[in-house]
Amino acid sequence: GPVGEWLGLVAGISFSDVENRPSRLAARGGVGAVMGMKKVKAVVVDRHKMPPFHDRKKLMMSVREYGTRISESVPIQNMAKFGTATVGDFTNKIGGLPVRNFSAGQLVNTDDDVFELGGDHIHARNSERGGDTTHACMPGCMIKCSNVCVDSDGKEIVSPLEYETLGLLGSNCGLTDPDHVARLNAVCNDLGIDTIEIGGTLGALMDAGHAEFGDVEFLGQALDDIAQGNERGRLLAQGAARVGEHFGVERVPVIKKQTISAYDPRVIEVTGISMMYTAQGADHTAGNLPAAECDGKTTEELTKESLHMQVMCAAVDSLGLCVFGRSVTNEHPEMIINAVNAAFDAGLDMEFFEELGRETIRMEKTFNTAAGFNEEDDELPEFFYSEPLAPSGKTARHRSTDVNRVIREALG
Repeated sequence: GPVGEWLGLVAGISFSDVENRPSRLAARGGVGAVMGMKKVKAVVVDRHKMPPFHDRKKLMMSVREYGTRISESVPIQNMAKFGTATVGDFTNKIGGLPVRNFSAGQLVNTDDDVFELGGDHIHARNSERGGDTTHACMPGCMIKCSNVCVDSDGKEIVSPLEYETLGLLGSNCGLTDPDHVARLNAVCNDLGIDTIEIGGTLGALMDAGHAEFGDVEFLGQALDDIAQGNERGRLLAQGAARVGEHFGVERVPVIKKQTISAYDPRVIEVTGISMMYTAQGADHTAGNLPAAECDGKTTEELTKESLHMQVMCAAVDSLGLCVFGRSVTNEHPEMIINAVNAAFDAGLDMEFFEELGRETIRMEKTFNTAAGFNEEDDELPEFFYSEPLAPSGKTARHRSTDVNRVIREALG
């Protein structure tokens, strides 16, 4: 997008969906700025015939078995019906949702009020308006967690409206109406920028007094400045850590200068540990386990749970599989290995899947060390340790030195 062309660090790489919307983003880490630096405008792939396989019949049998298990998985069925926004219903309930720059963990008490940024409400309203609530992001997708959100007149606002955007650009900035978030999301898609990072940036500025939480005009003007590429816009496009440093903001929710995803690490501890350790910065996709029971468990115990999920996610990413299929993939990695062997006569054994994940993590950590990162960079911002989170009253309790020691011993 245009922001990547002038090296804005919130820029991602946009992929077109089935209907050619440039709305699927490899959004995090400034990869769009890398494209801009290298003067790469686009990568076009010309579809061609299927490649030859070693044993096509056996490969297709594995694919069909995997597809059957995907269709029978209850978590995946819920994801297909409600989309990723269903995660918001859960994180709001347990008090782990980012609210007003991570100053609270619950936007509304659902015993008393409706949580409008969650999957239940968005699914019902979008269905009533005639939107598409079960949408495939790519040909052949069996999960269909995407959606096409429309306004009260049935006109498309954005596709898709995802949980991370609802969290960081929504509740984190004090918004409560999903239509407001959807319109901001559409602008971000047009600009090719990361909704997590820009939400973290603007939420921190609102917290520091640059605007009131919930000020939609402030958010819209910030995106307009980024679109124009003016001085303010170019500053905002450098992300939360650098903008926070520029303005002297005290509470900036970042790890390795990347905004924390929509899981408050004081409550959702295993995901928090994953975001601390991963070489990707504060990235939930590196090892997300939001429903893990954490109370009463030690740093060592929870770090081992995080590492197991990080290994599984690294293997899935390396093989190009969808992370939302993990309820099947993680339980039946032999199906994946059998499919690879059938396709390429690779001769892989059953240990390959886990070792692939472990090797990936080791390589990523080696790269970061060579780039100058150390254990101090893995620490959460201090306010997570010092400020109790309402309504649970919890503070962060895991330090980077302990997390690194446990993982170092486990990985060898």
